[in-house]
Amino acid sequence: MKSFDEILAKAKELGPKTIAVAGEPDEALAAALTEAEREGMGRGAIFQGAPSAVQAVREGEADMLLKGSIDTKSFMAAILDHERGLRSGHLISHICIVEAFGRLLLFTDCGVCLHPTLEEKGNIIRNALPLARALGMAEPKVAVLAVVEKVNPKMPETVDAEKLSKMAIPGCVVQGPLAVDNAVSPQAAKIKGITGPVAGQADILLVPSVLVGNIFAKGVMYFGGCRFSGVVAGTSKPVAFLSRADPVEVKLNTIASGILMTEGQ
Repeated sequence: MKSFDEILAKAKELGPKTIAVAGEPDEALAAALTEAEREGMGRGAIFQGAPSAVQAVREGEADMLLKGSIDTKSFMAAILDHERGLRSGHLISHICIVEAFGRLLLFTDCGVCLHPTLEEKGNIIRNALPLARALGMAEPKVAVLAVVEKVNPKMPETVDAEKLSKMAIPGCVVQGPLAVDNAVSPQAAKIKGITGPVAGQADILLVPSVLVGNIFAKGVMYFGGCRFSGVVAGTSKPVAFLSRADPVEVKLNTIASGILMTEGQ
């Protein structure tokens, strides 16, 4: 898949699904849910609290979970609840899908793992692979981002990047450290003399911390005007969310992306 138009078309094909919405939807989310129902993607079921919405998804009364007016802390607490949440035994992480350069890219982690360890970074990559494959990326190219392309002991993220490159994670190709420009731009990689299987053509961008990921993703969204969506990976059932401040289009894209994740689950 190269665009959100394709994701939306696939969501229509997979629908209609029941979407458990945690908290009353605001005007933008209500409009997105109305559009999703009109297009045959899914119908929203509104729950006042995150725990009840999570329960509905866990027990099969709904196909996916979507954050409404609930704040992110309460939303994630309900998901992470050991007895009544949506834990799967794996690390839980957040992924932004971005349409840019005429294709789709994944940014991760942009909302859950604050300061991931080396092991957790490996699991964040693994979490992104099922979604990447659902988008048609047979062997996703993963760029481990840093400020520079050379390993510097004073910059721990570059050390982790080199180690991740040598891990041989099945189902993908990993390279790092890479800066953003030479991770996604073949021209930038060529000018800087950066070679390798991922340079200039990354599908997945792994950031060193949630601080970097959140600022980076919102910067691209607001300053670059890119089309966006956000999902949670590593849960037992599909979960989708971005910011409560996002416009209708982003929220519709997020609903469609969550529906895409129902395939095979």
